[in-house]
Amino acid sequence: MDLRLRPADESRLGSLRAAILNSEFRVALHRARTYTSAFEEAEADGTAWVVAKARAFRAHLRTMPLWLRPGDQLAGSLTEFPGAMPLIVELGIGENGIFTDEDPHRAGYLRGAVPQEIRDFWQGRNMRGRWRGYMTQVLDRGAPDAERLPYKFLSCQGHLSPSYRALLRSGLGGLRERIARRRMAETDPSAKEWLLAADLCVQGVCEWIGRYARLDEVARDPETARIAARVVSEPPETFREALALLWFCHQAIHIEGHGYSCTPDRLDQILYPFYRADLAAGRLTNEDALALCCNFVLKMRDNTFWSVEHNLTQGISLGGSSPRGDDQTNELSWIWLRAAELMALPEPLVWVRWHERIDRDFLDRCLTTLSGRTCFPLFMSDTTVPSMFMGLGVDRDDAHDYVAVGCNELALPGKAYFNPCAWVNYLDALWRAMAQPESEQGFGRLLGAIEGVIRQQVERSYADGMVELEFQRRYAQSPFTSCFFDGCVEDGHDLVDGTRYNLLSCGGTAFANLVDCLSALRSVVYGPQPVTLAQVLVACADNFVGHELLRARLQAAPKHGNDDPRVLDIIHLVERMRDEAVEAVCFDPRDGAPFGNSHVVRSSAVLAGRHTGATPDGRLAGEPLAGSVAAAHGEERSGPTALLASVLALSPRSWRSGYNVNLRLSRDMLTDRRARGRVRALLDAYFAAGGQELQINCVDNATLLAARECPHEYRDLVVRVAGFSEFFVKLDPALQDEVISRAEHRL
Repeated sequence: MDLRLRPADESRLGSLRAAILNSEFRVALHRARTYTSAFEEAEADGTAWVVAKARAFRAHLRTMPLWLRPGDQLAGSLTEFPGAMPLIVELGIGENGIFTDEDPHRAGYLRGAVPQEIRDFWQGRNMRGRWRGYMTQVLDRGAPDAERLPYKFLSCQGHLSPSYRALLRSGLGGLRERIARRRMAETDPSAKEWLLAADLCVQGVCEWIGRYARLDEVARDPETARIAARVVSEPPETFREALALLWFCHQAIHIEGHGYSCTPDRLDQILYPFYRADLAAGRLTNEDALALCCNFVLKMRDNTFWSVEHNLTQGISLGGSSPRGDDQTNELSWIWLRAAELMALPEPLVWVRWHERIDRDFLDRCLTTLSGRTCFPLFMSDTTVPSMFMGLGVDRDDAHDYVAVGCNELALPGKAYFNPCAWVNYLDALWRAMAQPESEQGFGRLLGAIEGVIRQQVERSYADGMVELEFQRRYAQSPFTSCFFDGCVEDGHDLVDGTRYNLLSCGGTAFANLVDCLSALRSVVYGPQPVTLAQVLVACADNFVGHELLRARLQAAPKHGNDDPRVLDIIHLVERMRDEAVEAVCFDPRDGAPFGNSHVVRSSAVLAGRHTGATPDGRLAGEPLAGSVAAAHGEERSGPTALLASVLALSPRSWRSGYNVNLRLSRDMLTDRRARGRVRALLDAYFAAGGQELQINCVDNATLLAARECPHEYRDLVVRVAGFSEFFVKLDPALQDEVISRAEHRL
């Protein structure tokens, strides 16, 4: 499809994009004040937590100052100011460690921004405060720094995809009727309480939308006012109405508190009937649809949960196959892809679902798009991902309805979300095992010690994860969001109490680093001309200064990422150690479901690497760790085919909750038609053989170095870091260095 914006739309959207990206960062306090007041009242009259939260949500939506940017045809904003960051006080008050670590200049952004009376009220009352009290008073364990909060205490659950299919059929009015029927029939007090909370939340959203119908700024576009007035209670009839209702509800989910990684269902599939009906009726052209989709892409970037300075890893998933293998690519798939290309933003992330019968022209367009200003689309495989879900107990039809919901996490719209509740620290397991005297006695003894440490890590992290999950179930309920998950309204319970499938996971990074370290130790410590583990530990402590020959021997050992059969047994040994521990220890307390395993990096390759000493694979202190499951930093030695073959050597059952694979290609590999055909063949072979995920950067070092020297000339250059994407010139210098240092492959 040849898709272009009309000049007027191009100008309007360009101005809107500039306004969004130039937003002033500030902390918005209306939500914090409203919630504090509502919970003070609730505490005085003994109102249940979930009902108090719903009343606070409704009060906020009824009173929050509204605004609409000039040229914006989709109403609905997160806070009272453009570009502002809300405080989710009922979860926790503290700085986002990811936000500040990825750019140290952001540290201290809350200093002096939160009134003391708000801090005082929530001390010990919000989820984080109650959790800290439990950890210290009941478990007698010190809790982490209260000023830096992990994401579950900042942005509820996240990593989810609500299903909007019933909403588009019946509208918010139909949802309210469904809740009302359930309330009348319900006898269980806790379920009645939850259904009351859900009804209050939906009422609040309807009142919020109705206020936009009367907003003065909407007078510039009467159609926006008309649509707001309609979708308050009626189901949408047109493509624009459906898009507007979907955005109102998706933004309200963020207002309720879900900050990171929310993907709004499968947009090209659920909106397709509205698009086709409008085309047939002459109400819509492809140019109209493209402009509206561009507007939606901009709204997702304008979702300022962490300000426009930070990425929420929101996504749009396109294409895919049915359970029968039929291609689901349609005209809207093309339009959404083009909209993301034209807006050239770091997010929403755009994922395309590959399968053997994917439209070949569409796949070629995806690869051509990758050679432009962005690193999109990213790819997931319908050959592998549905089978992973089915291995966790998901029905075949549901398994083929998946989306990506973050860095590379996976979810099922309205049926399951991603929730990490255990963790493996691969390098910590190695260090602790190496310190055990028996590890000097042979490679098998070292592996046994590592296995024991990993088991301890899984047991400890699982126990901590269950405590967090229990506190989420008490204090992080989100009734409005739960309305878009199957069974929640019908059973009168929150999504944190269970969805159709409960897919908890065990996470971990630096998998490739452990594989490489074990390969190096087997070659150098337990092979011919051995040295001792103690000598390796001393060399690492000295950052290999004075131990250059030993480092050279460690570096020369076989490494993961090069299709080297000498590391295959180590790969599977590490997978087995982790898998057996997870299978023995971890299960979902709500229904006994097994855990999956994942490898989610985001920016931790660089950030954790800064604080990690030299390692037995020859890596120096402070250098990045592995940026993906494919290879450790700097160890891609044998080209892209070998790199992807190494990923295919992984056991599919060991990574059922997702992994990420970075690949960097020279730009001419995608701009030249013949070369692009070779890349397409490589992708086909990789995914057909069982590859799960692939994210490609296509930008040469000369461009990256020029962008660092003259950032104003490359403001729109987007790169994929690992689990997130960003304008290259906005990255911390250490993250820029890591992207520049990656191997640039040719075929």
